[in-house]
Amino acid sequence: MNNQAKDAHVGVVKQFSLPPSPQIPNVTADLSTQLDAYDAAEPTSAPVSMSSTTAQEDAGGADEFLTFLEADVPKPDHGHH
Repeated sequence: MNNQAKDAHVGVVKQFSLPPSPQIPNVTADLSTQLDAYDAAEPTSAPVSMSSTTAQEDAGGADEFLTFLEADVPKPDHGHH
């Protein structure tokens, strides 16, 4: 019975082997020129055009918005049916 316990792993447990070591990436010498070309091709910020209605909506600011959130919700009046 002791012999069966010693051999219980046979066929179930696989032999461990280390994976191959990662390779160092090959950085080309002209990487900075490639990055400069990418920066020139991609816009960093788009021009922002605000309409007059959007400017009026944002005029209140954070304090006005917080006051609006903290205000009591008006209760519906069910007496006039």
